[in-house]
Amino acid sequence: MTRLNLLSCLLVGASVPVLAAQATPIEFKSDLEAATIVSAIDHDGLLTQDESLLYEVALDNRIETFLDNGLKISGRLTLRGQRDHPARPGFSGQFGTSVSAPAGAYSAVSSTEPGDETGARGSLEAAYLEFDGGYGELRLGRDRGVAARFHEGAPSALTFTGVSNVYLDPTGLSLARTNHDLTGPSAKLSYATPRILGLRAGISFTPDANAKGLDRNLSAFSDQPDIENAVELAANLSRTLRSANTSIEASLAWSTASVDSPFAGVRGDVSTFSAGTNIEFPAFTIGGSWLSSDNGFKGADYEAWDIGVSKEIRGTDVSIGYSEADDALAGLSSEAFSISAARNITDDLTLGLSYQDQKLRSPAGKNSGSGIVVEITLRSDFLEMSAN
Repeated sequence: MTRLNLLSCLLVGASVPVLAAQATPIEFKSDLEAATIVSAIDHDGLLTQDESLLYEVALDNRIETFLDNGLKISGRLTLRGQRDHPARPGFSGQFGTSVSAPAGAYSAVSSTEPGDETGARGSLEAAYLEFDGGYGELRLGRDRGVAARFHEGAPSALTFTGVSNVYLDPTGLSLARTNHDLTGPSAKLSYATPRILGLRAGISFTPDANAKGLDRNLSAFSDQPDIENAVELAANLSRTLRSANTSIEASLAWSTASVDSPFAGVRGDVSTFSAGTNIEFPAFTIGGSWLSSDNGFKGADYEAWDIGVSKEIRGTDVSIGYSEADDALAGLSSEAFSISAARNITDDLTLGLSYQDQKLRSPAGKNSGSGIVVEITLRSDFLEMSAN
C-alpha cells in the first residue's frame, strides 16, 4: 500500500464518525460549462498548423456540510472533456526541431519528432475531500497543488485562450506557462493555513506526479520524464486598501520533485520558482507573473513571464496581454500578444473576441500565427439540492 493510499484510508476512516454527527443538511451543487473556440488564423511555419474549431465541456460537482463545531466537510468531483490542438495535448508537444532533446520536467515540451495527433479527450480533473476549520484546510485526493491554486497573474477578458496558461490553443504555438502547475491533477495531500491579515500559506505532497490531465499531461509522449515525491510550498496575499479603493492579490511559490529519465543530462530533481501579482484600481486592473524552472536537466532552464491590463467599458471587459517564454532544452522561444473583449450577453452566455499574434522561434526556423479568435461560453446551474 502506497503512502498516499494509507493516508486516504486513515482519513476516510476517521471521517466516518465525524460525518455521522453532522449538524446541517448536506448541500449538493452541480454546474455545467461549455466553451467553443472559433478562429481564423494566418499561419506561417512548419511546426504546427492552426485549428479553426476547439471546444471544452466541464461538469463540476460539489457537496458540503457543516458540523456543530464549525468544521466544513466537502467534496468535489470535476469531469472535463475537450478537443485541444491535436499536436499539443495537455500543453505538451513534440516539435521536431533540428536539435534532439527530451521533454522538460516542467515545460513538457520536446524537440523530438511528432507522433500521432490527439483527438478529443476526457479526464477526471478533480476528486478530493476537503476539511476546512479554524486550523486551516486539508485536502486529500486528485487535485492541483497549492502552487497552481494560489497563482495570481495578468488579467484577461478571455478564459480559455490568451497569451499564457491557455486551456485551448488554436495556433499550437503557445509556450508561456506561469501558473506553476508542476504536478497537475494527481493524487496528493495538501494543507493551507487560515488567511491571517490577508496572507495564507500552503504545502502539497504528491507521491506520483505523472498526471494525465487535460492541461497538464506528463504521459503524452514516451520521452517525458517520471516525476515523483513532489513538494510544493506557496503563499498568497489578498488585501484591500479601502482608503485608495484598491485590491492587491499576490503569490509566491516553490516546488521540487525527483526526476527519472533515461536521457543524458538529467539532474535527478527539478526545482521551480514563481511569483505573480494582480492589482485592481478603480479605473483598471493590471497584473503579471513570472516563472523559472531548471526543467530537471542540466543547462536546460525554462522561463516565462506575462503582463496584462484590463478595464470594463460599458459592461464589456477589455484587456491587453503580452508574454514571453524560453525553453533552453527544446531550443524554443516565444512571444505572444493579444487584445481581447468579452461581454455577458445573458447570465449564462458570454461572448469573447480577440486578436492574437503568436511567434515561436526554433533552430528549424520561425513560426507565427495571427488572427481573430472567438470564444463562446455557456454556463448553467445543472443541479442543486439539499438532503438531511
